[in-house]
Amino acid sequence: MVSQRQRLARKRYKEAHPEEFPKPEPTPPKDPNKKKKKKSLFKKKKPTSSSGSSSTRHPLRVPGMKPGEGCYICKSKTHIAKLCPEKSEWEKNKICLQCRRRGHSLKNCPDKSDESSFEKKLCYNCGDTGHSLSHCPNPLVDGGTKFASCFICKGQGHISKNCPQNKHGVYPMGGSCKVCGSVAHLVKDCPDKLDRDSAPTKRSRFDATPRGKLTKFSGDDLEDDFYEEPQSSKKMKSSDATAPDDLDQKSIPEKKQGPKVNLHQPNAMANAASGMAVEDECKLKFLELKAKRNYRFIIFRIDGQQVVVEKLGSPEENYDDFSNSLPANECRYAVYDFDFTTNENCQKSKIFFIAWSPDSSRVRMKMVYASSKDRFKRELDGIQVELQATDPSEMSFDIIKSRAL
Repeated sequence: MVSQRQRLARKRYKEAHPEEFPKPEPTPPKDPNKKKKKKSLFKKKKPTSSSGSSSTRHPLRVPGMKPGEGCYICKSKTHIAKLCPEKSEWEKNKICLQCRRRGHSLKNCPDKSDESSFEKKLCYNCGDTGHSLSHCPNPLVDGGTKFASCFICKGQGHISKNCPQNKHGVYPMGGSCKVCGSVAHLVKDCPDKLDRDSAPTKRSRFDATPRGKLTKFSGDDLEDDFYEEPQSSKKMKSSDATAPDDLDQKSIPEKKQGPKVNLHQPNAMANAASGMAVEDECKLKFLELKAKRNYRFIIFRIDGQQVVVEKLGSPEENYDDFSNSLPANECRYAVYDFDFTTNENCQKSKIFFIAWSPDSSRVRMKMVYASSKDRFKRELDGIQVELQATDPSEMSFDIIKSRAL
């Protein structure tokens, strides 16, 4: 620690010998127009020149390689897959898109004649090379495969999926439809799928129990929905009660009771929640409309306790014929196959499910059709758009077209 005596001694020595302590030069004023340089957060390494030893290149600086990548063939970090020496062995398992043989790619195919034909996009519908089939402005002709070439029979007009010489069909790895054994369609589009679903299956031990019958009632027949207590039971109650109690019971009106459901039966509540039964013909005709396009529309109605087919529309009929087929005072279910053209000039189709419930129909009929709609719709696999209408203006052609687009 410096004492006061030492500081005074230094001060006297500076005054006695000023030449040993020169004054520092004043700093120049700062220039306000001069911009400050931003200091880098990273320190630059000075280049070190080592004589007699050559530095190896960093693997991340290989041309064409991104940081953290390498050769996916031999897993090396010093080169990319394009320059890999084992690339020829690896390409033996590749399949050529031209001749469909293993051992080479499309670039090195010996059957390739014109290189420019593979680089340009070819439209299978119109034959132009400026666009593909998905962006073709013209309507589809012959399924859109008029200029397509099949690599199996080397013919034009179809693709390999529809080639008659193709034994695998839509199953390139082998296999067939599990229902009918065909290779021309998938299992979900099989026309015999309904027969398999309706075939008798193994009954369980719960099926042996007696099934209870359930009678459904609604608001139109309120007088028939309730019944009064028998007179015999009233007499038994009155005999057990005293005279003052009888006066009280007569002054209080009795409540009406509805039909009783036996809850001990296992299928009573299940039938009450499931709704109407669906006839097998409804599923079969809808499957033909979806897969084969045999009908333009189908109209269903509820007959008794099940849904049945009322009318089938031929493919030549239009939307006006369909709307005129719906009754004005009764509810109906309907399925309509609507064909339309998109903004890209491509032809498409969508299946509409229409629940027709006019205001002039009876209340009971409206309630029955509304409660069974979801149950019936689940049986029709393939509905794309659902529409509920109470007036012809709610299901006009413009509304159908706007819902489809």
